[in-house]
Amino acid sequence: MYVVDSADLGNIDVAKLQLHQLLAWPSLEGVPLLVLGNKKDLEGALQEKALIEAMDLNSIKDRVVACYSISCKNMVNIENVLKWLSNIKKK
Repeated sequence: MYVVDSADLGNIDVAKLQLHQLLAWPSLEGVPLLVLGNKKDLEGALQEKALIEAMDLNSIKDRVVACYSISCKNMVNIENVLKWLSNIKKK
């Protein structure tokens, strides 16, 4: 699980770089990836499609990838995240 502040547009490139560096670690090979764009409730926050593009998630082909736009503060979309997590196959 990788949580991004989707309202902090100035740091999205840093978050993208750090995520892709982490995914290169051999110990994380094949591990499913869940990206959560938090702070959906704030004006100007990236929604799912924009976050997928900004984080270059479509380039990740070696694992299952999901991305949800959420608001922890307002509990928005948390149920979908939990549903996705409960359906992930264990190794």
